[in-house]
Amino acid sequence: MKTFILKRHSSLSQKTIFNLSTDIENFNIIMPNHFKSLEIIEQIDNQITVFERIQFMGIKLKIKTKHVIIKPNIHKVFILTGPMKGTKFIETYVTSKNGSDIFIEVNLTFNGLMKVFNFLENYVAKKMSVVMNEFISSAENFHSKNIYSQ
Repeated sequence: MKTFILKRHSSLSQKTIFNLSTDIENFNIIMPNHFKSLEIIEQIDNQITVFERIQFMGIKLKIKTKHVIIKPNIHKVFILTGPMKGTKFIETYVTSKNGSDIFIEVNLTFNGLMKVFNFLENYVAKKMSVVMNEFISSAENFHSKNIYSQ
């Protein structure tokens, strides 16, 4: 297991970027290149279980995830199936000067055949960093077009 923290800044307010990040039903609209579809299969209080069709590193995957949303600023994502089963993300959104800071603690786990490729952990971590940059850019662009009102 590889653990690392990604940190970025967004010009959006903490509330806006958090709400965009936790809008599970519409996340594929914000990041269509990575999230092909999201189907909520269960929602109990602040916990949402989702079937996701994603594309990461050029690979199309179908995975099941659990999202735990702790308002006003924490979003936990647990990968329940697939080659990265057991991976978890803890996203924290903090108000800062001129917007918000976003921290994602990643506990990356490989399963099945992926265990053989543990040497790819650093590569996968770099790709996750790129996706985080894309999310912030997409969220800011999405918000600026007034498509998403908060």
